[in-house]
Amino acid sequence: THHSHTISTMTKSRPLWIILSSLWLAAATSSFSKPKSLPLAHPKPNSKLRVRQVLIVHRHGDRSPITPMKDENYWQTTLPEPQVLDGIAKGTTLIRPTEGGPKKHGAAGRGPFGQLTLIGLLQMISLGERLKEELEHSHQTDDTQSQFVNKGRLFTPKEPLHMSRVKVMSTDFPRTIHSVQALLTGMFPDADAKNAPIEIDLQNTNTYFIPDPQPRQSAQQLSLERYLSRRPHLLEREEKLKELAHRVTDALEGDLGEGAKGVSFGIGEEKDASQANNIRQPLAWAQLAELLVCLNSRELLPPTLSEEDVQAVSNHVAWRWFENLRHPVLAKSSMWKFASRLVDTMQRKCLECVENENNEHNGVSSETIGREEYEQESIEEPWLCIYSAHDSTLIGLLCVLQLEQPAEWPEYGSALKVELIREEEDDPNNITDGRTKVLQHWVRFSLNGHILRSTWLTNNDNEPATMVPLNQLADMIHSEHDLFDEGEGIVGGSGLRYSWKDGLLKEH
Repeated sequence: THHSHTISTMTKSRPLWIILSSLWLAAATSSFSKPKSLPLAHPKPNSKLRVRQVLIVHRHGDRSPITPMKDENYWQTTLPEPQVLDGIAKGTTLIRPTEGGPKKHGAAGRGPFGQLTLIGLLQMISLGERLKEELEHSHQTDDTQSQFVNKGRLFTPKEPLHMSRVKVMSTDFPRTIHSVQALLTGMFPDADAKNAPIEIDLQNTNTYFIPDPQPRQSAQQLSLERYLSRRPHLLEREEKLKELAHRVTDALEGDLGEGAKGVSFGIGEEKDASQANNIRQPLAWAQLAELLVCLNSRELLPPTLSEEDVQAVSNHVAWRWFENLRHPVLAKSSMWKFASRLVDTMQRKCLECVENENNEHNGVSSETIGREEYEQESIEEPWLCIYSAHDSTLIGLLCVLQLEQPAEWPEYGSALKVELIREEEDDPNNITDGRTKVLQHWVRFSLNGHILRSTWLTNNDNEPATMVPLNQLADMIHSEHDLFDEGEGIVGGSGLRYSWKDGLLKEH
């Protein structure tokens, strides 16, 4: 079948991502300020660490190409049957704004294009199963030798993973909605009609879950993107690769469907009307890369193109995205709202933990609330937050959070895990009024199981921090940045072009 053929051939694209990773690492030098040194950028060795909340930001599963192709029938065969989609949708409810629909985006696709494939659906079910295993501690007893309580797992037999403890948000794209529905199917295989449905919040997420919403969060952002994309070193590199762009576009010409030339998405690649209708222009780099990866993974490349061409185009797109998004003014203007939401969610959880401990100290135990009442009202802050999004979301967050570059590009189904970790005093002599002393709240990041260190904070050994204090992370997210013309002026001088302050981007 088409599906079994695709499963076997998708592994052929793996070397591409390894090659991309080397380029990504080479582009890791940041325009952010020098890292801040903290004398104790790690928990005390004699303390206990308890995971209090986990945030998961994941990329959708394998998809069909966004750009329309002529062979619609073939791409239709790669998609799940409608009854399969109905099956994974059971137990979920979509929450959209009461007025107006989602902002339409050029990368949403139409018809069978830009949709989650059957392979992608299976990937996301597997991700849900894997996350369930990572988050649950199945034993009543704990490892007293480990600094982490419950072996670093969020859920325990006493406080289990339950649908009422999960909050879900997604961009309003069919492929991200279906992806998180498949993930939830894997995470809650025994869910039935008796359970209250999980709400998937889609409200306005298309405006800030991705760095390139259409329209942008502000007109100034689009101006900033164009300014950064016209820097001499970018123009020089693109001039050298112009022949490649035209050659690949010409090779794909016979396979393109109606409207392919008008598709527009990507940081610094927004087309105006004249470009969209100019047939002499090559396809945008983001389009070329997504088409080549989809075709190459299914052994459908035009005969005049090679895997080396796929690698060259994809390498350039990766370099282009990071060369622009790693600039702090663009990183903040495009991803600050989402990053702030993540930080605010963790801060609210910290406050709730303090309130709960005060209630228990005053004799009001959460265990006195009946399970049915608890499940119906779900009055507490979520333990687990899941955000279904895109590779551009992950790239944007890695840049705005100033995280170390991972070893591999975020492939389909990649998941960024953000853990809120409470550091507790482990000395019984320091327990006051029967309450554990909280020393600090830390945040740890990982991508697909690999820890990502924070490049903006270092310890005494000048090593990037594996955990960062939540309060300092909040300060970093809200810090100000300026962009000056290269070689012009000083702070306050005439060379100031853009500034980021108090959540607003200004053009000077």
